[in-house]
This record gives sequence, structure tokens and C-alpha cells, in this order.
Amino acid sequence: MAVRLAAAALADLVARWGARPGTSFAVGVTGALAEFHAMPGEATRWTRDAEGVQALCSGGSFRLTPQEGVLALAFDLPGRHSRQRGALFCLPASRAALSGATALSPAGQRDGAALFDLGLGQPALEALVMVADDALAARLTAAAGESMIAGGHPLLAVLARASPPRLFRSALAEIVVTQAIPDKATPQGPHTHLLPAAMDGSSHDRRIALPAGWLPCLAMHIAAGDDAFPALARRLGAGGPPRPAMA
Repeated sequence: MAVRLAAAALADLVARWGARPGTSFAVGVTGALAEFHAMPGEATRWTRDAEGVQALCSGGSFRLTPQEGVLALAFDLPGRHSRQRGALFCLPASRAALSGATALSPAGQRDGAALFDLGLGQPALEALVMVADDALAARLTAAAGESMIAGGHPLLAVLARASPPRLFRSALAEIVVTQAIPDKATPQGPHTHLLPAAMDGSSHDRRIALPAGWLPCLAMHIAAGDDAFPALARRLGAGGPPRPAMA
């Protein structure tokens, strides 16, 4: 049975676990997500302020904006090489909803760069690129209104080569990835995945049962050998009807 967390309890949990070796965070859905964890041998800088929890490393950044009554549940699943352990943090669909854009569209500016929503059509996720190059921004502006994932738009390959910063955000958290998009293997440190063929409409691993009407807005992944995980799993419980809020 999952548990509802107060905003302060969520911030405490994320800050505490974020500082543990091997913990990573993800914002996204099946086939499209951003992951945040430190580069090998690098210490991630975690900070707290009135708005939430932040972390910064050389390949990107993470920000949690906690809300009241977030549904938290632990998962412990078999994987190809080791157990997949961690927790999902969820909101009711009405509170999780973002733009839901289904086509490429301009989305303002940030840090001097033009933002473009890739229009993945996911209710609780916005996947954006931050473009400082005027020529690339002009190409994206000209393609506004076009689907980027139906049939594999050629601009996806252009973006992969240009490798602008990527911003994946939900109603609870955002991950900015500045590390370049690799040609082949998934890199260590912050990175993104965008695999249209793998986007099957699921918001998370289907083996994890969520109560009806809730959507995951942040995933926390914990190292398989972390001996503190069982206590966290007992505290949060697994999928099922939510328990009352926990301070």
C-alpha cells in the first residue's frame, strides 16, 4: 500500500537519498526520459531553498518542486543484470497535467536560449530543447505544428547532431541535461533517451501497479546493493490504495 507524503517529507527524502552513492532520478515515460546522476568520481552538489531541492553536476541539473499529498511507492523488480529498486512519486492526473502538446511548438525562452516543446503528447511530461543557435532555432520554428515522433521526423537527427541542452519536466521535477547526445552507448552522468518506437503509451513500468487516476511525475532509482532500501520500502509500501499523508 502506497503512502501520501507531505511536501517537506518529500523534500527531505529526495535530498537524503540523492546524496547516497548510486541513487539516480528520472523524469519521463517509457521511451522518453531524462536521467540525473553524478559523473563517475564527481560529487554532486545538493542544496535546499524555499522552493525545493536542487542538484548540480558537470553534465546537468535536477530540481524538485515538492507538493503536498504526493503518492510515493517503492518498487523492487527483477532486471537483466540486477534488481531494479527505487520509488515512484505520483500526483492525481488533474494536478500532474502539463501542456500535453502533440506537435513541435515554441515554448518561450530560458537562460538566453529559445525553448521548443518536442510535442510528445504525454499528459504529465514536457520534453524540450534549449536552442541558442539562431539557424537551428529558425529551422525548428519553421517546423512548428509538425509531429516529431510520427514516422521519425528528420529534425530529430539534426537535434541529435547539434546536441542542445535538453529539459524534461513534470509537475514535480525537472532535469536539464547539458552533456552531449552520444553516437552509440548510453553515457554515464546526466543523459536523455528519446526512442519513439518504444513509446507505447505507458507512463512507467507496467509491472508497477498505481492506483487509478494517478500519474508518476518522478522516479528515484536506488543501487541494487544499498542496504537501506528495505527500510524505505517498508515505509513507503508498494502499489495499492494510498495511505494518509505522512509528515
